[in-house]
Amino acid sequence: MASKLAPKLFSWLILPTLVLISLYSVSLPLYPPTSPKPKISTSPSCNLFKGKWVSDPNRKLIYDESCPFHRNAWNCLRNQRENMGRINSWKWTPDKCDLPRIDPIRFLGSMRNKNIGFVGDSLNENFLVSFLCILRVADSSAKKWKRKGAWRGAYFPKFNVTVGYHRAVLLAKYEWQPKQLDDSNQDGLKGRYRVDVDIPADDWAHIGAFYDVLVFNTGHWWGFDKFPKETPLVFYKAGQPIQPPLEMFDGLKVVLENMIAYIEKELPEKTLKFWRLQSPRHFHGGEWNQNGSCTADEPLDELQI
Repeated sequence: MASKLAPKLFSWLILPTLVLISLYSVSLPLYPPTSPKPKISTSPSCNLFKGKWVSDPNRKLIYDESCPFHRNAWNCLRNQRENMGRINSWKWTPDKCDLPRIDPIRFLGSMRNKNIGFVGDSLNENFLVSFLCILRVADSSAKKWKRKGAWRGAYFPKFNVTVGYHRAVLLAKYEWQPKQLDDSNQDGLKGRYRVDVDIPADDWAHIGAFYDVLVFNTGHWWGFDKFPKETPLVFYKAGQPIQPPLEMFDGLKVVLENMIAYIEKELPEKTLKFWRLQSPRHFHGGEWNQNGSCTADEPLDELQI
C-alpha cells in the first residue's frame, strides 16, 4: 500500500511523533529538569529515526497510576498488567545521535501560550494519553479539556498550553447510507458508508486557527474488519461517486492526497504539522474485541513488521 502513495505524501510521514514534538521544543534535557541541558547532534550523519529499541532496567517512569487522563480500562499501571517493568524499560536509541529524554517542564516552557492538537484514530488518542500524563508532571493543576470540538484533552494553566484530540478515524467525512431498493440484487448488503474524499470530517475541519502544532494519523480503520463487504466504503468527490469505484486501499490513497491538499491550503502556514505512520497490529488470537490478547513485552524486530 505504501508504495502507491504519491512522493509528496512521504514528506509528511514522520515517525515517531514523540521525537518530533520533542525536537520542536529545541534541545530537551534529561529528566529531571535540574540536569544540564544536553545537545542533540545535528551533523549530516545524524538520523534520529534510524536506530533501535534498547532495554534499560534502571529506567524510571515519569508518571504513575494516579494520572487522571487515563480511561480506567487503559490504565495498565492501575490494572497491574504483567511485565510492566519490562515494557517500560525500552527506550529509542538512534545509531549516531544522542537523544535525551523529554523534560516536561522544559517542553511546556517552550510551548508556553501555544496549543497542540491530535487528529485521527485511537493510535493518536493512545499517544495523547501518555503525553498528557508526562506533561502533568510539570503542572499538577492540569485540567481535563473538551472544547473546540475536541473529543478529549487537557489544559495546563501554569503554561497556558492546551492539548486536544479530535477523533476522525478516516480523516475525511463519512456517513452511513442504508440499503436502497435498487440494491436488492446485492446479497448480504446492509448499506454503505459514503466517504467524501475531498471533505474533512467535521471534527477537525475548522480547528486550524486554534492550534500551533497538529499531529495527524489514519490507518487502522482502513480494513475489512471495520468495513466488511456487507457495509463497504463508497468514495465520492465533488459530490459525485468516483468511477470506476475505488477499492479500499486506493480510496485511502485518494483521501490522503486530498486531506494533505486541504491542510496545505486551509491551515495557517505557521502551524507545525506532523503525520504519523500507523503501528503494526500486535494482538494474538483475534482482534482487541474478539478475544485477542497482547502478551508481548518487547518491540518487534524488523523482520516481524
